[in-house]
Amino acid sequence: MSGEGFLHPLAEVFVVPSSISVVKGADGLEHLNRTLTADVSGLRLQGRQDALLCNANGRILDHLILCNLGEQVILVGNHGTGDETRQQLLQGVAWDEEVTVMNADGAIGHLRLLGKAVDRCLVGLGIDPSEIDSQSWTEFGSALISRTDVGDSAITEILVPSVELESLVESLVVNGAKTMDSARWSELRIRLGILERSEMNSSNLPFELGLHELIELDKGCYPGQEIHARMESRGRISRTLVRLFSDLPLPIGKHVSPNVGRITVTSYAEHEGGFVALAIIPNEARELEELVFEDGSLVKVELI
Repeated sequence: MSGEGFLHPLAEVFVVPSSISVVKGADGLEHLNRTLTADVSGLRLQGRQDALLCNANGRILDHLILCNLGEQVILVGNHGTGDETRQQLLQGVAWDEEVTVMNADGAIGHLRLLGKAVDRCLVGLGIDPSEIDSQSWTEFGSALISRTDVGDSAITEILVPSVELESLVESLVVNGAKTMDSARWSELRIRLGILERSEMNSSNLPFELGLHELIELDKGCYPGQEIHARMESRGRISRTLVRLFSDLPLPIGKHVSPNVGRITVTSYAEHEGGFVALAIIPNEARELEELVFEDGSLVKVELI
């Protein structure tokens, strides 16, 4: 959906608490291709690819944004998943493969820039916005810049050495950007349908979250591939992710609706005098405009 109604008129910048890993070695890309849900075998130099790391049951362990730098591949994952992700990646390395998985959490920072006129901030830094797209990473000094399309909006992703993070944020602010806190980020990401670990975790399957585009079943085997193939062949899912609007807070966790059954609220934030949330509901309820919670409160439903 379009974020025109609630985005900053210029831009806002958020320091994302992502988990960062680096894969090195001649067999790094081949190993990642066997491990992740997307085909990364042909990822070009400075190319970008988004993929999921799943367990054998097809459930999500992490969402990863890849950046291929030739001798190494940077993996940008969800906050708090780094150690488990690196452990999972190491488990699949064959004895004769040249693959090293490194912790880069303290070495690389992650910024997200979004708003109605982000390009004006970038131009002020000497960056040509036309060179930035969602399929590659563009170098700007020691930083790497890409773009994530979210409906009618776009997020500018920036990776930068941690020692330069503060100065880059200051430069963005000088050029009109406003820093945002985690509460504001939560509001924006829920309104835009940007998923984090609250949604992308081992309780959920990719298809339930609408992440079909990150699954490439014809690329060969990977952990969870059989489960995903079975779900696609059946063409049916039991749960789906929606956005909820309420006048009252929507506590994170499991709830029961008298008319549809179990509802799992994954995240919520204050929004325009009320509250907005992401929730997983029975798929047969996805066409409803309203849901009733166990306490009798009424919430509006919006598809993502």
